[in-house]
Amino acid sequence: ERHGYRVDWIEPIPGRPNVVGRFGPASPKRTILVESHLDTQGIHGMVVPPFEGVVREGRLYGRGACDTKGPMAAALLALSPTVLNRLAEAGVQVLYVGAVGEEKGNVGAEQLVDLEVGADEALILEPTELAIVHAHKGAMWFEVEGRGRAAHGSNPSLGVNAVRGMLRLVEAIEAEVAALQQQPAHALLGHPTVNVGLIRGGSSINIVPDRCVIEVDRRTLPGEENAAILARVRAQLEAVQKAGLLTGWEVRAIKDGTPFETTADSRLVQRLARSCREAGEPGRTEGAAWYSDAGPFARTCREVAVFGPGSIKQAHTVDEYIELDSLEKGRAILQDFFLKLAAEVAS
Repeated sequence: ERHGYRVDWIEPIPGRPNVVGRFGPASPKRTILVESHLDTQGIHGMVVPPFEGVVREGRLYGRGACDTKGPMAAALLALSPTVLNRLAEAGVQVLYVGAVGEEKGNVGAEQLVDLEVGADEALILEPTELAIVHAHKGAMWFEVEGRGRAAHGSNPSLGVNAVRGMLRLVEAIEAEVAALQQQPAHALLGHPTVNVGLIRGGSSINIVPDRCVIEVDRRTLPGEENAAILARVRAQLEAVQKAGLLTGWEVRAIKDGTPFETTADSRLVQRLARSCREAGEPGRTEGAAWYSDAGPFARTCREVAVFGPGSIKQAHTVDEYIELDSLEKGRAILQDFFLKLAAEVAS
């Protein structure tokens, strides 16, 4: 507000506000959304003070230093009053978004997309080592509960072992992805993957388990439909039940994260690459296997890229830090990027 933003406080979950600041004309020639998530990972096990912002040997240490308070600070400083006014004079409206719950399933971004918050371009701030990520995989998480029939462990034939039935399902899920991995790879993202990250079932060593639950992390490529994947899981479960290995089942979606892909020759990516090169960075473009708020915002923004100082290798670590040189270079690149946008729209 002190910088002239018109600020909305969007709080669909009490105590968890998304903050959206708007600067520039109400009827713009172009809009750009700049987003950073506000939450961090927890602090358990950290070996540096998590909240003090300790500077040592050219690094800033603390929880969120690179993921993603450092990139957020670089962007906010790049959007100085002078830069904001240049953008507004050119007819560009800036939406600065602080979103909650990225680490817990992109909660804030999904809420804002449901409210149709979007723009012509979106720059999602994450520690990318100043590389331009213009595509990443989707992240679909789901839970499957399989039901069997309990019996004494000395007479397993009298029961239906839910663990055994779910193992058959796991084999089917992994076989499907293995077949996809034999097909030509996506140029940026490679192949889809699957990881059964959790399995729990049974109550005692001498009881045939009547319940087994798995949680699955499926990373998808552009063109894959999450609903179709879950439909195939249900068909596989029906086959397992028909074979007598389960008595019932249920599938629940946990996360429905879609992939995104913006072409490397888009205005957004090319402008950002020029700013990188002029700052002495290669301006490399790449895809990523991880997931970010770019996935949701790709539904309401025409062009999307993920970018920022710092390294994703330092995210979530016990000694999280960001290099001060990277932080300053990120600020300079972003400032030049915004000025190039103003010149492009004004011309």
